[in-house]
Amino acid sequence: MVKKYASLLSADASDYKKIIGDTEKKGFTGFHFDIMDGHFVKNFAFNATIIKSLRNLTKLPFQAHLEIENPGEYIDMFIDSGCQIITVHPQTCKLERELRYIRTKNALASVAIDPELGIDAVWGHKSLIDNVVVMSVYPGFGEQKFNEESLKKIKNLKKIIEENNLKITISVDGGINSKTENRVIESGADILIFGSYLFE
Repeated sequence: MVKKYASLLSADASDYKKIIGDTEKKGFTGFHFDIMDGHFVKNFAFNATIIKSLRNLTKLPFQAHLEIENPGEYIDMFIDSGCQIITVHPQTCKLERELRYIRTKNALASVAIDPELGIDAVWGHKSLIDNVVVMSVYPGFGEQKFNEESLKKIKNLKKIIEENNLKITISVDGGINSKTENRVIESGADILIFGSYLFE
């Protein structure tokens, strides 16, 4: 069964309590937080203090998407804030080190593949990966157009995972809406991350 996560980047920050409750009632199964520091991407969003303040509002899993430089310095901070899934970008860190560390903290190790990167950018570390986030937009801002090339990437990734009998889930982040949802699912996605479409 495909899961749906809600990305709160585009939500009304003045009403997170109601939004989280309403989203959970709609059948969403987790919440996605885009952590941005103004360096890796030219935007700012969320921090561990905000996430911790929301943690008692739901028992659903939290995913911290670390769109920041040197994410390894902050992994503990976000796990301690209540995030069970930690996503890093291979361009920003020593990937094997960060994935191994995330797992030692009993969290799920996740890696994001930006539109310009191929599967080979992370596949050498497949034994340490629990989840791959296929970015169907460029990280940093909501309301971007869905990148059609991501469908091929999802299909190829799904094929390799199944051929190697691996327990890696595929998440898709960016441009998910009523027009792209089914196509992404048909391509092999396990988790859809809804943002601006959900909160427009």
